[in-house]
Amino acid sequence: MIPKYIKLLFCIPFVIIICHSVYLCTVYSSIPDIIPIHGYGNMKDNDGSKIFLLMPIIMNLVILLFIWLIIRRPDKIKFTFEINEDEREKTYHITQLALVIIAIFATIMMTPLSFYDVVYK
Repeated sequence: MIPKYIKLLFCIPFVIIICHSVYLCTVYSSIPDIIPIHGYGNMKDNDGSKIFLLMPIIMNLVILLFIWLIIRRPDKIKFTFEINEDEREKTYHITQLALVIIAIFATIMMTPLSFYDVVYK
């Protein structure tokens, strides 16, 4: 069973995504049609369509889905240590809390900060 505080904390990334999406929709028309897209590795920086601003939101939702699937079933995690029966619930709660913190951090990194120089001028 998932504790109520885990469910409430897991709502924070969705609130961040909704706020960012609403803001993005309000300023979308003022963003230039061509925006800088930064490459990685041997790829050089390039220009792309402003539709790329939606990619971090979509990727973030996919990541949140995977994190939620793990939070729902912490018994499926292959821990590298032995869990005692009397500490099983505590270990699961700590794991779920850590995953929620990772979800919040990933959301902050992927939505508002990803295109800070393009959207928040």
